[in-house]
Amino acid sequence: MTVDRSVSVRAVPAGFLALSGITVILRCYTRLWVVKSFGWDDILMVLAMGFYVMFCACQITGSLYGTGKHFAELTANQRIHAMEYWWLCEVAYCFGSILCKCSICVFLMRITVKRAQLISLFLVMACTVVVGLAFMFLLLFQCRPLSYFWQRASFDGTAQGQCINIQVIIAMTYAYSAIAAICDLAVGVVPVMMVRRLNMPWQRKVAAVSICSVACIASTAVIVRIPFVRTFADYDFLYNTYEIAVWSNAEVGLGVFAGSLATLHPLLRHVCGLCGRKDRTRLGSVSTRGSSGPGTRQEEFISVSSYPSGPMMWFRPGNVLQITTTVRRDDNSPVDSTQPSTADANAGEAAENNIRVHQIFNLNAC
Repeated sequence: MTVDRSVSVRAVPAGFLALSGITVILRCYTRLWVVKSFGWDDILMVLAMGFYVMFCACQITGSLYGTGKHFAELTANQRIHAMEYWWLCEVAYCFGSILCKCSICVFLMRITVKRAQLISLFLVMACTVVVGLAFMFLLLFQCRPLSYFWQRASFDGTAQGQCINIQVIIAMTYAYSAIAAICDLAVGVVPVMMVRRLNMPWQRKVAAVSICSVACIASTAVIVRIPFVRTFADYDFLYNTYEIAVWSNAEVGLGVFAGSLATLHPLLRHVCGLCGRKDRTRLGSVSTRGSSGPGTRQEEFISVSSYPSGPMMWFRPGNVLQITTTVRRDDNSPVDSTQPSTADANAGEAAENNIRVHQIFNLNAC
């Protein structure tokens, strides 16, 4: 009695679709309403999520027709439909993987300032796009006509066409997997280079590297998938290649999940602030009130200036300091907030009027 592998083919995409979907929604909320800075990395990740939804839908539907089962257990119609959904999964996988990796690279470009690191990220992104598209076109046009890829599974001899030698597909898959793993690991090294010379406690360095490097964990799925690439040549295709289907889905799902998870730190700060943390500065505004009650004077804080970062420079949108100046007056008289304060404000004059000026610099690294 053989094991029905179609259950695993359905379970993996269902699980990763839920995880990645939640993190992408939280990412969009963070960037649109908390940080108010929706960048190119977010656009690319949303597109990647769209193709991942397509990937999961096609894989789950394909498993209902027979992916993960033996050819002998299926009818000709089931085999044809299962192979057709497999072909659609290849399209969704390639686009989803490329967009996800590009989004992660753009995210890191927002928080790096060194030219060498920027060039490295551009090279990784360019390599990902070129190699990914080449691999995608090879998979899509491996048979002529395209429909012969799934029509040949009828085994009745009526389908007419030809396909590339399967050994070419296997060799290219090995090459693509190796390059993808190297690119993912390279992306994980960049955060280490960014923080290694910063003047901060090592605990914070480890935390920063962990947050930024979590996006490269998709390389583990690529590496695990490599030993199963040879199953492309097996006759019982739908049954023997289920590991490739599962790990390919896990690769994109992990990339989308981890790539979005790395952007949720501002949301965590926001939630902590709502839970009672005081003196929590949000991007663009600060509002803190003293305790009120009998004999207690209420202090007023007004944000009088906020200089948001300028227009995004394509893939370099995030390195502009955002300056928020807060003026607090110790009495109940109104505070003139029509003119923005400057960093070189006259401290003596402010002291005479019982005005305290507090200026916060926020590096938009989200």
